[in-house]
Amino acid sequence: MAGKNNNASRVEQLLNMAWNSTNDKHTVSLARQVLEISPDNTDALLLIADNTENHEERIKIIKHAIDTLNKNEKYDDDEKLLFLLTLNYRLSYTYFAEKKLDEALFYSEESLKIIADSDDSDVLENYEDVKALYYRILIERKEWKRILADTMKDEIHGLSWAYARLIAAWFTAPGMSKSVCSNMFWDALILSPDVPFYMLGYLEEPDGDADESTQEDFDFALMYYDALSISEDFMNWFTRGVILFGLLTGRFDEREREYVLDVIDTLGGYEEYEKMSSILVEGDDRAVIEMLAANKCLSK
Repeated sequence: MAGKNNNASRVEQLLNMAWNSTNDKHTVSLARQVLEISPDNTDALLLIADNTENHEERIKIIKHAIDTLNKNEKYDDDEKLLFLLTLNYRLSYTYFAEKKLDEALFYSEESLKIIADSDDSDVLENYEDVKALYYRILIERKEWKRILADTMKDEIHGLSWAYARLIAAWFTAPGMSKSVCSNMFWDALILSPDVPFYMLGYLEEPDGDADESTQEDFDFALMYYDALSISEDFMNWFTRGVILFGLLTGRFDEREREYVLDVIDTLGGYEEYEKMSSILVEGDDRAVIEMLAANKCLSK
C-alpha cells in the first residue's frame, strides 16, 4: 500500500512539473517518467501528444489514450468525459491539419455529441472551440447547405457561427443578393471588431500579456483566415468591408492610410467610404457598425 501511495505521489509531482514546464523537451521527459510508473496515464499521454510534431505519431498516442482512458481509476466520470472531449478534439484538429477531412469531421462530430450529452460546466465551456473547428472543416469540404442548416439551428451565436454562415451564404442562393451577405458581415464584425484585422494581417499577434478574449480572437482568426481565400471575389469584398470600417474608426496610421485608400479604391469602395465619412458622427465601434449596416454598405 505504501508503495502505491508513493507512486501516486510521485506521478502527481511529475505531472505538476510537466504542466508548468515552459520547455517542451523537459515536459516530454517528465511525461515519459510518469508513463514508466503509470503506463496508461492520460495526462502524460496528452502532454506527449501535444509535443509531438509528427502527426501520425500524435494520432497513435491520442488513440491509445482514448483506449486506455476508462482503465484509469484516477479520474471520476466527469473528468473522463472532459478528457474524452479533449482527446477527440485533438484528433479532429490533427486530421484537419493533415487534410484528412472525413476523419476530422468524424471526431469533430464525436466531440459535439459529448458536449450535447453533458451538463458539466467544464465540458460545456468548450462548445465554441469545438464548433469553430466543426464549421471550419465543413467550409473546407464546401458543404454550404449543411452549414446554413446548422447555423439556423445553432442557439449560440459566436464567431464560428457568424463567419461560417457568411462564407456559406456567399456560395449559395443568399449570396446572389449582396444585401444578405452584407448584413451577415456586419453581424460578424460586431461580435469582435478586431478579428478580421488579425485575419488580414492589419493587426499583429497579441503579446504574452494580452487578455484571454484578445488571445481567443487571434486564435480564431488564425484558424479561419485561410477560409477567406476560398474565392477571390469573396476575399476582395471582405477586405473592402474591413478597410472601410478600419478607416472610419481610425485603425490605420498615416502611412497605412495611404496604402489602404489605394486598396479600397481598387476594390470599388472609395465612393462608399467618402459617403460614410461625410455622414458619420463620432461613436464607438458598435455605433459605426450599426451606421454602416443601416446604410447598406457592402450590399452592392
